[in-house]
Amino acid sequence: MMTIPSLRLATGLSPAAFVLLLLVGALACSFSYSSKSLSDSSKSSSDSSSSSSRSSSPNTEAEYRNDVSDYTEAYVVSGGSDGAFLNGIGGLAETRGITDWESDENTWTGIGSGLGRTPITAIQLSVYKENWGGGDPQKMQLIQKGFDAAR
Repeated sequence: MMTIPSLRLATGLSPAAFVLLLLVGALACSFSYSSKSLSDSSKSSSDSSSSSSRSSSPNTEAEYRNDVSDYTEAYVVSGGSDGAFLNGIGGLAETRGITDWESDENTWTGIGSGLGRTPITAIQLSVYKENWGGGDPQKMQLIQKGFDAAR
């Protein structure tokens, strides 16, 4: 541990000046962090505003389907657990202004498309369709449709 005289030698500052310098540095970091948080909050508000204005555009469905496809591919490749997957899809839908994502065909074809871009086997595809489609034949068919289109 440094003693007061060695602190003076190491920094060239008196201990009081050194402590003051540390406090000013900490406050500057805190201010910088607060500014970043404010900036992030402003960006989030702006993103939210632009997202809601996009919800009426014709590209929203395709953008949402592509988001779902990208998310699915990344999820499968990274080895994510089934429990969190559909929650993530719900979050994507929310950002795109999709209110009933469970009934939206783009959800299920997007999932299939994402699966189609991964190196899964036919057995794995069947398991994903069953688990994520909840055994619903229509959802499973849409997943297969997206998968086939991607392959």
